[in-house]
Amino acid sequence: MVDAGDLFGSRNKNDEFQSAFLAEMTGEMGYDAIALGERDLNYGLPFLKDMIEKHGLPYTNANVRDTETGELILPEYLIVERSGIKYGIVSVMDPRHKIVTMTAEEAAFQVDEPVPVLRELLPRLRKEADTILLLAHLGEQRATDLLREVKGIDLCVIGHTSRNINAERIVNDTAVFSAAYEGRYIGRANLFVDDADGRVMAIDVGITTLGDKVDSDEEMLARVEKYKSDLVDYKTAKRAAYPRTMGSDKETFLGERACMSCHEEAWKVYMDTDHRSAFATIRYRGQSFEPECLVCHTTGFQFKQGYSDDAPYNKLKNVQCEACHGYGSQHGRDGKWLAQAKDSCTLCHDKENSPEFDYASYWEKIKH
Repeated sequence: MVDAGDLFGSRNKNDEFQSAFLAEMTGEMGYDAIALGERDLNYGLPFLKDMIEKHGLPYTNANVRDTETGELILPEYLIVERSGIKYGIVSVMDPRHKIVTMTAEEAAFQVDEPVPVLRELLPRLRKEADTILLLAHLGEQRATDLLREVKGIDLCVIGHTSRNINAERIVNDTAVFSAAYEGRYIGRANLFVDDADGRVMAIDVGITTLGDKVDSDEEMLARVEKYKSDLVDYKTAKRAAYPRTMGSDKETFLGERACMSCHEEAWKVYMDTDHRSAFATIRYRGQSFEPECLVCHTTGFQFKQGYSDDAPYNKLKNVQCEACHGYGSQHGRDGKWLAQAKDSCTLCHDKENSPEFDYASYWEKIKH
């Protein structure tokens, strides 16, 4: 039983919570191999390795390396024996699929081109295995192109695809399979294998749709319902840690455009700073709904009348003028705004989030 990758969810804390539950359930199902997909690194390599260790997930990959060490981040291949036949299972990922994690820079991983990797690996693997199975996390077209270039692969299961392969398909003497995405389908292939040399002689393929016509397992259903309840509690606890109690219902954040009307030169400087793209930074990493991130990447998140997901308060994205200076409706000319702005820096540029912060040098980046 194999999976061709992308077990984990999107880059946000809620999906990380869900992915931990999926990892636990997957571990109990007894998979023989799981390919690495780019989404499986959404929460960083430490999270993936923690799930592997806790739940016995048999991940494998032959072309993703740690950039600093040059070492593969997962076992290069797996050997699984069934009915006296040794299956060598290897997976590769498409270098064009971006790895973006919530905890590391993209440069942390190097994805080698799969064709030369497999050409070097397969002769070594053939010495240990009778039958070679490739988990190709490449999408259908790229997997097909690879199979036309690389000989010596007996079976191939395609990942990163939304299309089922419902019948026997052969590409360059390789049997190809695909059961599509999001756990909506499960594929089964009955293989007739020559006991003498492990060669696949015939195949019968079937795809089952996991819809409402398939009865739920009562024990699993109960565990899913408990997970849903736990997720609600998890979300509530996260939001409760960042209550919107600061400031006053009588005051208003006016938005950076209002500031521009009188402070055009300062506003032009602001437009070229990283503060202006602070929200895009967390959205890119899937963190745009996380309260611990919104506190410092929006304006007034914990303040009354401050940023929220709903209009009109969603216009307060980014670190706007009032994130440092306070409510625009309190604008005064007594110098307090300037002092307040300087004091506000360390609320976000603290030791945990900005360990190299130095007011003098950072001020030069936004000086206005």
